[in-house]
Amino acid sequence: MKNYENYISKSEIEKIHEYTLRILSEIGIKFEHEGALTLFKKHGARVENETVFIPESLLNEVLKYAKKQFTIKSCKGNLEIGSGQQYGVPILGNVYRHHNHGGIKKMTNQDVIDQFKLSDTSDITKVSTMNYFLSYDDSYSENQKVFGNVAMVLKYSQKPMLMSAPNTFIIDSKEKGSEAYRKSLELVNRFEGTEGTHSAYVVNTLSPLTLDHDPIERIFILAETQQAMIITPCAMPLMTAPPSLASMIAMTNAEILAGYTLAKLVNPDANIVYGNTSAATDMRTIQLAIGSPECSLVIYAVAGLADLYGLPFRTGGSLSDAKELDVQAGAESMMNILTTRNAGADIVFHTCGCMGSFNVSDFEKFLVDEEIHHMACRMTEGINCNDENFCFDLLKKTGPRGVFLKGRTPKMYREEVYLPKYFNKDDPNQWQNKGSISVNDRVEDEVKKRLESFVPADITKEQAEILNPYIHEKYRDML
Repeated sequence: MKNYENYISKSEIEKIHEYTLRILSEIGIKFEHEGALTLFKKHGARVENETVFIPESLLNEVLKYAKKQFTIKSCKGNLEIGSGQQYGVPILGNVYRHHNHGGIKKMTNQDVIDQFKLSDTSDITKVSTMNYFLSYDDSYSENQKVFGNVAMVLKYSQKPMLMSAPNTFIIDSKEKGSEAYRKSLELVNRFEGTEGTHSAYVVNTLSPLTLDHDPIERIFILAETQQAMIITPCAMPLMTAPPSLASMIAMTNAEILAGYTLAKLVNPDANIVYGNTSAATDMRTIQLAIGSPECSLVIYAVAGLADLYGLPFRTGGSLSDAKELDVQAGAESMMNILTTRNAGADIVFHTCGCMGSFNVSDFEKFLVDEEIHHMACRMTEGINCNDENFCFDLLKKTGPRGVFLKGRTPKMYREEVYLPKYFNKDDPNQWQNKGSISVNDRVEDEVKKRLESFVPADITKEQAEILNPYIHEKYRDML
């Protein structure tokens, strides 16, 4: 039995699929892109204005090309997506940072760089990316504004890149945005020295039941260039989705499969990851509630649906709605991280440091979330009941009232017991005698050490020359 089946059965997953088929064929999906409409008509789908009705026969045909596993190739190490390895991605898209003693403030360019360094020195995040800078002055060229974050990740990160896209928010036309996307992919290919699948990029649907122009354009570009795509809705019950979880999941499943179908019609060999970050809505504040039990339930449903279609999946992370590193942050992140590990997600965005409903990062929480990930990994390993782990000979030798603490700490103990790095396990007197240092204060000091420990990647002179024109002079030699 799969872990997700403790929360949603395979028969319920199949029922969601049945309602998804009805949504696709009877209600339809709006595609705001002439090329997509033309392609669907070519393959026999009914199209009315911008609404496409996808029949079960067409969906079944493209599902034949589903790939459970594929490789993202990088000179810094390949990523085997769907192999059972969980690839943690840094927090993305946050505009604000919470400071331990300074409240919530807009991210500075230095905060963006420090967040990148924190992730690059983490043993939990396995790939690298970088947020966009939030401020530019006249000394930045257009190319540096649009491609700077991509170039800096390639130049400085020790890890393979995932999801570093050009900053198209500052581009004023759809045509220029598409051109920038293609140019960014060409830049990555030049750095890697070959064409191929070098990264995966998120394609967001627009709930309810819509794919708008720019994400569709991205599907065409990614499918044509053999880059991976992670098709991901983020619906809110009673706002952009019906009030029940089952209906929201069926609706967003229809959106994902619609995007999947389009990608496979463009290129049957396209690499696609099933994604969903839908959660709950707090109608008292009209806010997306990602630190909710419903969010964890959606994670299990995503695992089940990806299993049904034979696709790798993305979901989960250190999700929390808290506004500071407090009890709420710990409780919500532990719930979602443990669910993420238990469900076996292949790609995890916002792995550490996420709060404020995706909008806020906290560097101290980043380290706490690393601790939680290690604890969750230990829990999902379970109990080793191999014969040697019963230590029968040791028990027999030691006997009643014996002592097991002798000599050096044995390897078995180190393998069996997780020893936290930041959480306090002293007795109360020990803790007070050491200065009553809180976990928050301890990780604040550790953040400084981590940032100082950052070492840039060792790349070739030729690779640096490819990237330097896209990097501001201030950051060409070091971050």
